[in-house]
Amino acid sequence: MESIVSKERSRKAKKRQKQAGRNSNPAVAFRDHIGIGVLVALLAWGLIAFFMPLPLPIASLHDNAVVLPIASHAVFGLAAILVTALFLNAVTPDLLRRNSRIILLTLIVLLSVSTGKAMIYLSSTFEAFSPSIAVFILPFLLAPLLGALLLGPHAGMATGLVASLFFAVYTQRSLDILLTGLIATAAICHTARHVRTRSRVIRLAIGGGILQILGVLVVTLLNWDQTTSMIVVYQSLACIGGALLAAIIALLVLPAIEHLFDITSDITLLEFSDLGHPLLQQLALEAPGTYHHSLVVANIAQAAAEAIGANSLEARVASYFHDIGKLTKPNFFAENIHLQENPHDNLAPSMSTLIITSHVKEGLSLAMLHKLPEPVRRSIREHHGTSMLQYFHHKAMIQLELEMGMAGNPSRFDDHNFRYPGPRPSTRVSAIVCLADSVEAASRSLEKPTPGHIENLVNDIVCKRLNDGQLDDCELSLMDLSKIRKAFIFTMTTMLHGRIAYPKDEPTDL
Repeated sequence: MESIVSKERSRKAKKRQKQAGRNSNPAVAFRDHIGIGVLVALLAWGLIAFFMPLPLPIASLHDNAVVLPIASHAVFGLAAILVTALFLNAVTPDLLRRNSRIILLTLIVLLSVSTGKAMIYLSSTFEAFSPSIAVFILPFLLAPLLGALLLGPHAGMATGLVASLFFAVYTQRSLDILLTGLIATAAICHTARHVRTRSRVIRLAIGGGILQILGVLVVTLLNWDQTTSMIVVYQSLACIGGALLAAIIALLVLPAIEHLFDITSDITLLEFSDLGHPLLQQLALEAPGTYHHSLVVANIAQAAAEAIGANSLEARVASYFHDIGKLTKPNFFAENIHLQENPHDNLAPSMSTLIITSHVKEGLSLAMLHKLPEPVRRSIREHHGTSMLQYFHHKAMIQLELEMGMAGNPSRFDDHNFRYPGPRPSTRVSAIVCLADSVEAASRSLEKPTPGHIENLVNDIVCKRLNDGQLDDCELSLMDLSKIRKAFIFTMTTMLHGRIAYPKDEPTDL
């Protein structure tokens, strides 16, 4: 009997596990199905392999080499794409789960390869350069530069690798072309994560072109008897010229790609960091308390983001704009009331809660009206999460106790009516802005902002947000929270430091 019961329990347990697995994997919309992304990648592979071979003069650079047939090009290209997909799935699996990102990676490779074909075709048609020099004008930097600026260094490494392999195949397995492309890809992916200005892109391209010359020198040493010093000089100049041309093309197409795929690069974020933005100027005039609050939040959020390796520029810009919704009713917020009468004294707690929470929706409307980037809109939407307005919640509880003549009636009191609508922070940066906003606001209530009081305040706020579940949807680890907490304490301590009182001048008897 016991064996029958145990088997039945085991069967039911397996059934529940299968049901839980089905519930945890909701149906994916057709446009987001991974098969669509795979079809796009295969289509790009077919275009590159079959319809974009380089001219024969370039394919016959080395007389002792055998021209690869189109079929071998296709097999080699497909293998390169599969290896790159495995690499991205291992280091950044989320990148391949969105078809828009797969299409973008494919578009970057297509743009790089087609640009290289056009450059080689024009140089061979007009005979401006010899074939041994023209191949070094290929835009080796274009694919890794766009990939790194838009999707990060891993994406730049993947796109640069695929583009370099195709360039090598099209030039009859040319070792110097492959080596030059790999050097350019490694250089760009190592430094492009810190690029925030267009001038920096140009300087980075010049540096990448100089590093490409190392590939030319290595191949020259291996084939010194077949090369002259002047050819090496021309090839080196071609490397720098091709790198500059790739950087210029990248800067030209970058705004269009950002708009089409709803991606915000650091170059675009830097443009919104200007405090002369119309929204920030309006905030400074109509809600000066909120404006100053936003500046302080930006400082502590930037320090915390740098401490955990997050995007500090995104944290600063998002902090500037996170409270712009308060422009609609600035006098209803504590930092803007000053010596005026508090309007919430004559309002019911539920109405006050409705007014305060509405600044999130109003902020989103203003952000879309002024075309703020998506990372900024995300922080506006998530910087309060689903946290509770403690002051009005407490005020409502006291009123309920007075009305009921007892310790309240839980069945008539809904805590959710005093919470923000959410959603909770979904990224590390929006979580940092959420914590920084709470820390800065609470620090204004400290009578004596000593280092010990500041530390207790920061620890209390971080623990409350963590226990309330506000950080459940972001990728912050406990180690990250520890670093964020220490950064908050250090920055707030330096901001709220004390001053020694200056002695007053006493009258002297003459």
